[in-house]
Amino acid sequence: MATVFYDKAAVKVTVANVSEVLLASDCSVSFSNSQQPFYAIGNKGALGQYPNAARQGDVSFSFLTSITGSNFGQPGNIINYIASGIKNSTNSVATGVTIEFAGVSGVGFLNSYGFDVSSNTISTSNASFSFFGSGEQLPVSGRLSGSLYSPATTATQLATGIAHGRYTTLPSALQTEISSPTAATEVGTIFGADYSISFNHSPVFKVGQEFPTTTFYTTASENINVTEDVFNSGLAFDETNIANINIDLKGLEADSTNKMQVGIKNAKQVSTSMSVGLDDIVRTQKSLTAAY
Repeated sequence: MATVFYDKAAVKVTVANVSEVLLASDCSVSFSNSQQPFYAIGNKGALGQYPNAARQGDVSFSFLTSITGSNFGQPGNIINYIASGIKNSTNSVATGVTIEFAGVSGVGFLNSYGFDVSSNTISTSNASFSFFGSGEQLPVSGRLSGSLYSPATTATQLATGIAHGRYTTLPSALQTEISSPTAATEVGTIFGADYSISFNHSPVFKVGQEFPTTTFYTTASENINVTEDVFNSGLAFDETNIANINIDLKGLEADSTNKMQVGIKNAKQVSTSMSVGLDDIVRTQKSLTAAY
């Protein structure tokens, strides 16, 4: 078995003939082959095992949150574009996108996407896709080889094209506000946030076909965990909707045009917690969710 070493993996994502290369810190692929045993009366043991679902592969990777790209007129990386398009789709139909890395390629459907942002740190993202077989081909084709996709970036572009906590600001709608009976008001300070969205999809297969004719995205669940310094346990059971929260991710340049935006519609706060240790600053966490 050959030994292969990667420091940073370049992952190429292509949708509708538009491609972008992402600088990934890790990438993993797994496969599953669903089989069902067949039994007959009067025979001990199974007569054989037969497929009862399409062969499936899963790929997941983490990458630096690039924000300076533009896909179909929308600023930001191509994964953010795909996630935004799916959750705002009116007909729920989506086609697969091509994923290529380390000489391995396949056509996959987005399962989840997320990123983190905090003060004075580089933002990282993650994404996962599902692959399905196609006739005699495996869900993912190719083999490990020396032909890697290398991002064509300079040191300057890398410094400014990656989201950073230096100029990123989170909207005031995410801040906890507490008012006392004496009308004194305290507003929390946000230190960071983790965002994620997951999709449920149902592939449609024709007879004799392993790759889906199409796939229907049925539901999507969006979540953001906010870290701040004010704790409020008075969660409203029927809280007023928080409409149109927009998160603007920026790089090391203060230019407001150099940003990637993520919108969350009608989020509800579902939990809040607080923990502290010896010689530590108290931090609180709250979680908001949105459904599509």
